[in-house]
Amino acid sequence: MKRTPGIHACIIALALLAGTAILWYYVFGSGNGQDLVSEGAPSWQAKGSEDRSRANSVPVLLYHDIDDRSIYALDYDTLQSQFELLRTIGVRVIDLDTFVKHVAKGEMLPHRTVAVTFDDDFFSFYEKLMPLAVEYGYRITVFVYTSQIFNRGKKNLTWSHLREMEKAGISIQCHSATHPDLVKLLDRNTPEARRRLFEEIYLAKRKMELYLGREVRYFAFPFGHYTTALAELCREAGFARAFSTEDGANIVTRNNFCLRRRHIKKDDTEDTIRAIVE
Repeated sequence: MKRTPGIHACIIALALLAGTAILWYYVFGSGNGQDLVSEGAPSWQAKGSEDRSRANSVPVLLYHDIDDRSIYALDYDTLQSQFELLRTIGVRVIDLDTFVKHVAKGEMLPHRTVAVTFDDDFFSFYEKLMPLAVEYGYRITVFVYTSQIFNRGKKNLTWSHLREMEKAGISIQCHSATHPDLVKLLDRNTPEARRRLFEEIYLAKRKMELYLGREVRYFAFPFGHYTTALAELCREAGFARAFSTEDGANIVTRNNFCLRRRHIKKDDTEDTIRAIVE
């Protein structure tokens, strides 16, 4: 059923009003978001003696645009060769749901595995990544920010594009509403900044759920910047896990809420990729 922009606005406004009181109480009731740490917060701190071997860790690869000039953008042929490398050396690509289930249970995975994610709202995700993911059968996750997803358009991502990508096996998750530095917003600690944080985290999640028709479980921090207070905001908003850009693999038997990702850059060689995934 198609909804008019006015109805969408009403639904979003109702979600805002319904959620504000609850989230405001839990997150901002103390007046100092920086001090807010849940009882389970120490679970994402490193443990002194744990198995950090490759058999007990999962790298989460982070890509951005395809065929662009940015240092984080790979050309299509390079991306395809990296996907082929994973297949050739026998590294299994798993979806985030599978990964998080093992983290939650503290269970090691049976094979060398990686998860693959892409950030932002590039049309190349629909035009180039989706066919490649289907070809290789890789369950990839794309984190988008909602302000640049439109109802129609030929050269920008639309909600219809995202739903089509999901049918092709790509999971769409949340990267905020407008991609600001959330740490800077939190540091301001003003009523306006708090409202923005609510919109960027809680309301962005709810908007995506309305358009995609399902629960949105994961949040990627814009620029990878976060604090434990921001991680707590994500947890209170209903996200199952959050993702940063802190380097390194994730220890599967450590039940972290905020998980690491490894940026893949344009000048990363095949040897670099091997060192990460093997």
